[in-house]
Amino acid sequence: MRHIKVRISRYWPAALAGAAAVALAATMTAAATAATRTAGSPAQPHSVTLYAVGKRACAAVPRPHTATCYAEIRELVKKGTPGARAFKRAAGAINAGAIGPAGGLTPGDLATAYGLPTTGGHGQTVAIVDAYNDPNINADLQTFDSHYGLAACSTTNGCLRVVNQNGGATPPPNDTSGWSVEESLDVEAVHSVCQGCKIILVEANSDFDSDLGIAENRAVTLGANEVSNSFGSAERNSTTTFQNAFNHPGVVITASAGDDGYYDYDMLSAVNQPGIPAAYNTTVSVGGTSLYLGQSAARQSETVWNDNGARDYDQQITGEALGASGGGCSTKFSAQPWQTSLSTWGSTGCGSKRLDSDVSAVGDYLTGFDVYDSYNCSQCRPAPGWFTIGGTSLSSPIIAAAYALAGGAQGVPYPALTLYGHQGNAHDVTTGGDGWCAGLGAAGCPNPNSQGFGIVDCAYTAGGAVAVGDRACDALAGYDGPTGVGSPNGLTMFTRTGPSATITGPATVTHGTGQTWHATTTDPFPGGAVTSYHWNWGDGTTSTTSGGTAHTYATGGVTRTITLTVTDNYGMTATATYTVHVS
Repeated sequence: MRHIKVRISRYWPAALAGAAAVALAATMTAAATAATRTAGSPAQPHSVTLYAVGKRACAAVPRPHTATCYAEIRELVKKGTPGARAFKRAAGAINAGAIGPAGGLTPGDLATAYGLPTTGGHGQTVAIVDAYNDPNINADLQTFDSHYGLAACSTTNGCLRVVNQNGGATPPPNDTSGWSVEESLDVEAVHSVCQGCKIILVEANSDFDSDLGIAENRAVTLGANEVSNSFGSAERNSTTTFQNAFNHPGVVITASAGDDGYYDYDMLSAVNQPGIPAAYNTTVSVGGTSLYLGQSAARQSETVWNDNGARDYDQQITGEALGASGGGCSTKFSAQPWQTSLSTWGSTGCGSKRLDSDVSAVGDYLTGFDVYDSYNCSQCRPAPGWFTIGGTSLSSPIIAAAYALAGGAQGVPYPALTLYGHQGNAHDVTTGGDGWCAGLGAAGCPNPNSQGFGIVDCAYTAGGAVAVGDRACDALAGYDGPTGVGSPNGLTMFTRTGPSATITGPATVTHGTGQTWHATTTDPFPGGAVTSYHWNWGDGTTSTTSGGTAHTYATGGVTRTITLTVTDNYGMTATATYTVHVS
């Protein structure tokens, strides 16, 4: 069990300390129990307890109309370091390559834990949008591939293409602020999940929204089927031009939900907004989880990633935000009908506004992914080599690559819809939360909204009363804000789905005599319903009536095939056929 050292600062009212300490201990105990195999290493009785904190690769708070990358680096520290979390990394691996060089997750871990195939993706191109140039990205990806025995991916064999925001070969300025770490994570994560995919890395001239928006549009015009975005800023910075850059019907656009918890409470600045581009209702918003594996790399448990709030008092002393999956109800952008039509939507408290996230994947740096990066920019940390990275920067490329393995958008204009039609096929994450109380709720956590940091937990209203919005920041059965429909559990959840139709009626009829055939339909989407019917009777005639439909065949001695095409209110179609002998 972890040893809990609780520090009470001047920001934490004394009246709240006792109950919060109890809640904190309970949360930490559960995390310690689950962390027997953290970050891809097999559980062994003699594994050593280590301590780590998360360090941001990029600036925590971007300047106005700029974005920050969401990569979080796991940095080993001494026991007793403010904010340090204990974890165990095995002394060795059961099989060669079963543990990352820095003790993190491996490509094989991701495939096994999430039930993803190790082959596929041919014909799919995943684009990655980041800022500035990483001059070593091509060589580093080859080193990564060689270490794990992955299919080679390089600029020479055409698997990797690196362009500037205008699509040209002249690179932007070399990175000096940490974005190169993000690029290594994104490229290596995508190739790990989808080895058959081609990758386009579009490097924007800067981290300004204007340049990132140009790069986003360029990625689509270059033929990307999926675009991963592991960056963001508060939605108050949104402009029409930037928003439009993430509206490309028929292309999967994934976006990290952020690393600072519900409404960016980590910043303790009363932001009270989720981040963009994840808050745009044209994207697939991706939240972050903590992923715990067994010896065989099978998923033992998965919870919402949340290091701060009730779990950590040291932030209030040091000001260092340790990270939590982002999200919250949008203050600007409407929700799509597949969200508002959920049977549980009323318990989100979002009304008609968009809620992050749609789906989730591993984002906790403690259970993070091992990356190789040899470029030493002036502000980058740690030293070049292998290190473990998390943040929702890891979550987004995993989901983009999973969509690619499943065939991309497959004609669905906004592919987040696909996830909501497959809720039963996802792994439902039901533990934790991205608010201050980390899913403990009002009974286990005093009202943190009274501290002056804004709305940092959805379990309370501004006046202190318990709200109905727990689902907005707490993981519950079914859809919830922190994890969306859940995390990957095979590819089914990423494949196209839609309404289904069945035709019933006579199989043999006499010509000149009218008969009736009936259509029965179902729809998997929240609020989904068939709205139009098109009958092709196989004799050159058609009709568009629903329910019981009568038809008379004029010619006998033939066999006809009835074809029914139905369309639902989301524009998704299905076809059914029925064979009739006309005597």
